[in-house]
Amino acid sequence: MANEGVSLELTLSCSSSSTSGKSGECCSSEEQEVSKRRHQDRNQAFKIAGMKVYTPSEEEEEKKLSTRLKLYEDSWTIKKVLTSSDVNGSSRLLLSTHVIEEQIIKRMRMEQMSIIEKIYSNEGARIRVLDYDTNMSEYELTLKRWPSTGSFVFVNNWKRDFEKRRGLKCDDEIGMLWDPFHSLLWFRVLHRGSYMTTAVQY
Repeated sequence: MANEGVSLELTLSCSSSSTSGKSGECCSSEEQEVSKRRHQDRNQAFKIAGMKVYTPSEEEEEKKLSTRLKLYEDSWTIKKVLTSSDVNGSSRLLLSTHVIEEQIIKRMRMEQMSIIEKIYSNEGARIRVLDYDTNMSEYELTLKRWPSTGSFVFVNNWKRDFEKRRGLKCDDEIGMLWDPFHSLLWFRVLHRGSYMTTAVQY
């Protein structure tokens, strides 16, 4: 409506000043400017109309895809080839002090100090773990320091939710990545052991 009013005013202005060549030239220039603005507005409207409108479920899928792409590009900062003690039913995953302190504890934010204190206590801290391989299914493990060795262990449900559920065996390589923004740990099976490629001889 605003542009139509401007156009009408310019038309009347041009009619009243038709005897002046100089005024006519000015009017023509102003009309061209209005036409240019209309064209720009129309193009912008087409762009807006063409934007994708996501439903809540589609937005959730987009977030998952974005996370998968990020994890694909990033290196898994914690890697371990599983030993027999990790998968012999002892219900715990052993990791070195250096790995946990450098790749998890030092990457925690200031507001997560209470979690750090629990990790070093006998109680341990409950850590959310998302399995990258199984549609980002979520689990919980307790991370604590092992008093006898000073190393760290993941306990409580390691056997059920990871060793058994994922069929983990000795020589499988797993990867983990701490996400400081969501206070959780990503998990993935990077490689299966040589037992997977050993042919059965008859």
